[in-house]
Amino acid sequence: MSNNIHVIKVGGSILSLSDEDLFSFPMAYKIKESLTNNDDKQYILCVGGGYLCRKYQRSMRDNNISDKEQHNVGVATINLNAAMLKSVFGEDAEEEILKYENYDEDYKLTLTKKFMITAAGSPGHSSDWNTVKLALRSDAKVIVSLKNVDGVYTEDPRKNSNAKKLENISWDEYINIIGNPTTFEPGGNYPVDIFAARLAKENAIKFYIISGNDFENMKKAINGESFIGTTIS
Repeated sequence: MSNNIHVIKVGGSILSLSDEDLFSFPMAYKIKESLTNNDDKQYILCVGGGYLCRKYQRSMRDNNISDKEQHNVGVATINLNAAMLKSVFGEDAEEEILKYENYDEDYKLTLTKKFMITAAGSPGHSSDWNTVKLALRSDAKVIVSLKNVDGVYTEDPRKNSNAKKLENISWDEYINIIGNPTTFEPGGNYPVDIFAARLAKENAIKFYIISGNDFENMKKAINGESFIGTTIS
């Protein structure tokens, strides 16, 4: 990855877990510690919505609120999670959190600190799409995506114990696995959302899908070493 900047998607599913753990400070501190100790690299971290986002959107659906408004709340909850994560990284991160109209800009991203925390831009897609935009603006060709699963499977492993994990797949194969949806539903939960997948394919950007709970494995993926997970390219 050029300019020594590495783009990390911090899945909401590992930061916002439940009513009792709307934001996991222990997980946030572990991520910070692992990345801080990983040589002189710089990192752009893009945050997801997780349980908090889905809790609000579920409540909105129950009250017949439109998809458009659900998308808007999705953006807001992602931005809240980013502010929480920034509070953990403190002065080690850029002061400004990239969000909202910042995503419409095309200028190249540079870092004066070790970390940049980023949130969400316009509604209508997941934070995966935001992450691809960040990669394009920082000339990164790989995105390391921290999830609550350890890779991409032929089917949802939580629903089918016989689902097979895939180590290397193309973007076309991935899009076929998720059914090539034409729209993004509020709260949609894919390893990579369809709009992000298409944008990554168009720009030859790889995704490494790995567990967000294995920090040694995370560092291997970042450092270009053999890792446990799935490469989509």
